[in-house]
Amino acid sequence: MGFKTLLHLCLYTAVQCVSDIRALNCKFSDQKSFLNNGTHDIDISHKDVILQFGQKGDAPVKPDTVTFLLTGSSLDLRLYLGKADEDQLACELHRHSTNGVHVQWPLQETHGYNYWYNCIIRHSLFTVTSFLRQPSTNPAPGRHDYHNWAVIKDGEVLTTIVALVVKTNTPEVKSALGTQTKLDCQFAIDHEGADYTVEWFSYGNGQRNQLFSHSRRSGLTQGTGVNLKALEKGDASYDLPAADKGSQQTFVCSVSVKPLVATVNIDWTIEEKPKVFLNVPPVLSMKEGEVKRIECRADHYYPQDVKMIWYWYKPTASSQIDPDVLNKTHSSHMSNNDGTVSLDAYINIRPSVKDSGTMYICSVFHQSLRVPIRMSIIIQVEDPNQQLLIFSTLFTTIIISALLYMIHKMCSARRRRSRRLPY
Repeated sequence: MGFKTLLHLCLYTAVQCVSDIRALNCKFSDQKSFLNNGTHDIDISHKDVILQFGQKGDAPVKPDTVTFLLTGSSLDLRLYLGKADEDQLACELHRHSTNGVHVQWPLQETHGYNYWYNCIIRHSLFTVTSFLRQPSTNPAPGRHDYHNWAVIKDGEVLTTIVALVVKTNTPEVKSALGTQTKLDCQFAIDHEGADYTVEWFSYGNGQRNQLFSHSRRSGLTQGTGVNLKALEKGDASYDLPAADKGSQQTFVCSVSVKPLVATVNIDWTIEEKPKVFLNVPPVLSMKEGEVKRIECRADHYYPQDVKMIWYWYKPTASSQIDPDVLNKTHSSHMSNNDGTVSLDAYINIRPSVKDSGTMYICSVFHQSLRVPIRMSIIIQVEDPNQQLLIFSTLFTTIIISALLYMIHKMCSARRRRSRRLPY
């Protein structure tokens, strides 16, 4: 849903859309230019400030702190904060240099100069980037504006107006191999008919790739993935094609209106769940003293970080409360053709008869799993003395059976001979 559609929905329905947050605590990154051996350097300092929502002339909620007072405009920044609580939001403010480019903003009340501030508000479910405009009666500086930025003193109130907003509801995206993904990007500008340019970039493996570009002024479009009709309504979301290889990238949605460039970053990664299996059956019969290597494989997962633990547990052992961790050996990571990874963790066991009934458990932990995957086996150890006893008993039984059979045959033959005698 685009910002304009959402705004109309709030205006014409009883839906409570605007957050009731009155003020936010923010970190302000201030900059001061100074000469150092004939060259201009920038000194950056950080301070706590207040971002306050209200009207021009409102008293600051914290009089001793720098206050950025957001006054009414066609854009209300609270509209993009949803139902988030103050303690769920991280706010930061930065001065913005136009690099000596002075543009008369369409809604500017005077012909003076605008001071610009970039405001970024982060939530676990969204990121909002906006530009705040502070009108002044000062003339354009005629040189890089950061050379004559005024010092902002504690207790000062800076009355500003929101000029541009860009928001993403997908700051972090995890996709499975072979699935298409929509990267969300919405924007709004405080005046109609603005000449904006929307671009999408990706960064990964040290490379920057341009994916899409559209200029409203020229009508020129390069690349695909963004619906142009939706773009006219403020929806610049990008349809990311299905990936066939494991990867991690950062995608950037950029909206520029001279002299501003607002961006939101989206961290994207392929996330494949491991398939786990053992190289032995669930019940393993062994001879006493026999050495067996048991392998647990985590197969075709991504990203690479995985934790594999072997435990042993004997249900009949009353003294053992929890499973004990075993020493294990890892193979080196094995790369697959689809970019996923496989890893083996194995143990060597040499059980005795008293170990019969012991359970060995392999647990695999990975960020794609809500709970670890566990695979287990139970070993049954054959007692050689018991085997000898069984063999002896069986041999004795066979001998006795044979003797009884022979005795029976001899008795039967004697009875037949006695019947043939004439007396």
